[in-house]
Amino acid sequence: MKRTALAAAVLLILGGCSQQPAPAPQKACMNTAQLNGYGYDHLEKVARLLREDKKNIASFELFINAMKGTVDNYSDMIKSSVYIGNVVRYLPVPYAGEVSNTTKLISKTLLNLGGAASALNRYKNSSDTFLAGFDKLNRTNLNATDISKLSVYADTKLLSDARTLEDSLNEISSSTAMMAATTQSIADALDSTSAYVDQAKSFIGLSQPGGDDKNKVVQNRNSINARMVQLNQKIVSLEKSGQINRHNIAKARIYSELAVQLEQQVK
Repeated sequence: MKRTALAAAVLLILGGCSQQPAPAPQKACMNTAQLNGYGYDHLEKVARLLREDKKNIASFELFINAMKGTVDNYSDMIKSSVYIGNVVRYLPVPYAGEVSNTTKLISKTLLNLGGAASALNRYKNSSDTFLAGFDKLNRTNLNATDISKLSVYADTKLLSDARTLEDSLNEISSSTAMMAATTQSIADALDSTSAYVDQAKSFIGLSQPGGDDKNKVVQNRNSINARMVQLNQKIVSLEKSGQINRHNIAKARIYSELAVQLEQQVK
């Protein structure tokens, strides 16, 4: 709807400067050069933001690797302690049915991390392709077709890859939240004599957990919570950039398409 409204407004401009009927056809208020300039200006804003985000995007790779280490540590925590591994089976776990199966949760998170790594590579490639295409444009001698092609690429490929990366990170956030909830439940159980721990004792004859078990759980809980904060910051940053880029790309595409149409009319 926004694009349609904007297109209508620009078309009105192209139709003439005056709203009053005139006996002779009026010339458009904006010529091809002006439209190309507007399109270029909006693409330049996208290019500038992409370059500013390069450091943030580069940190995504480090984060994904660090997050994988956190998941591995979580898995080791469950496997290395018979007490913890068995207590998990009797905890009042949230997200019933999915979190209770820790193997499934770990596998799902690792799968999401792999998907995010692939999505990140695609987004980096499409960003580099866009920047390379933009750098080939000459501000003093703009071509409507070139701007239009780059705008379409940004609208259909660049934004699509950015959205896929956002979705991948949100999936990681969801499974990480489950891990955090489970780890907190384990920590609560080890710090109390709840009925769930008593039930575990009656089934498997376990004694009170050792200090190492408690330390492992606390360390994993703190690590997971820290990763969640980092992850949410990255998601917010990516979403903010995406919103700004979508706005500028939509405008650039409209101006460039109108410039192409005007060129065809002149021919």
